[in-house]
Amino acid sequence: MIGARSAGATLAAVACAGTLLAQSPAPKPSPVPSASPRAATPPPFRVEVDVDVVSVTAVVYDKAGRFVRGLGPKDIEVLEDGVPQEVSYFREAGVKDADRVPLSIALVLDCSGSMRHNMHFLQEAALAFVNKLEDVDSALVVSFNESIKGSAEFTADSGRLEQFVEALEAWGGTSLYDAIHYGLERVKGQAGRKAVVVFTDGADTTSSMKEQEVVDYARSVEATVYCIGFRGESGLLARSPRGFLRKISQETGGAFFFPDKIGELIKIFNGISDELHNHYLLAYTPKRAPDGTWREIEIRLRERKDAEVRVRKGYFAVKRRRPPVPTTAN
Repeated sequence: MIGARSAGATLAAVACAGTLLAQSPAPKPSPVPSASPRAATPPPFRVEVDVDVVSVTAVVYDKAGRFVRGLGPKDIEVLEDGVPQEVSYFREAGVKDADRVPLSIALVLDCSGSMRHNMHFLQEAALAFVNKLEDVDSALVVSFNESIKGSAEFTADSGRLEQFVEALEAWGGTSLYDAIHYGLERVKGQAGRKAVVVFTDGADTTSSMKEQEVVDYARSVEATVYCIGFRGESGLLARSPRGFLRKISQETGGAFFFPDKIGELIKIFNGISDELHNHYLLAYTPKRAPDGTWREIEIRLRERKDAEVRVRKGYFAVKRRRPPVPTTAN
């Protein structure tokens, strides 16, 4: 469960503009196939079909912060720039079935010198997060100080991820903006749902990129960004990173947290993991053709007055081909 420090309402909807892949070009998209399991398998057969749709990921909570399950397509309304859209695809991804959509996560962790006395708390929380990955999920770890280092490739092998996390050391400055941009670059080409989870304890001191450049890039990548800004026992965190972390989370439909106590990290990381694994997937074909403009997305619940809406700001309506989604060869 995402705690009270996440801003806005409590339904996360991430609008991902692009192509929905299916076995053949049909008016309605098919469910995205699940990724290969952790065990070694032959290289998958790949297919790619152009179908201009907008895919939406939604996490629904009631006012008590509990996940709302069992909704159907008639329970929601999707609007694009204020115009109602017809939902052509809807399913509950949190259901344990064979059609689970793969999740790719970049875990971006601050290892600057100011983390020296708290690194073991961060490592403990990150390890707990990694161990909650499901069979169809994959992740990589990005550590940053004044430089940026990422684990080799996305992997579902929790042992390899644990080794990278356990080797983290605190030193140097803070290239926060560059590190988030790097994490977004790494998840951009991944199939399925994409997320970047960021932890930092201070202001950026050594990045070459500006914060607005990173926000603009995040809007185009179609990944949800979750940010944790540790304020420390003194409750201090520079205004600049607080505003930046809040903005990039809101723009992408994610959540942000500013804990005072380092011991809160495990609870926050677990809450983010739960949200990533409990959501609805829906899609619609926009009534307006792609023209490169920014389109605002709004999601409404028709009957559930005990739930509210937190939504990604929108998407860029650009016609393009997505990277192929792996499927099992027949």
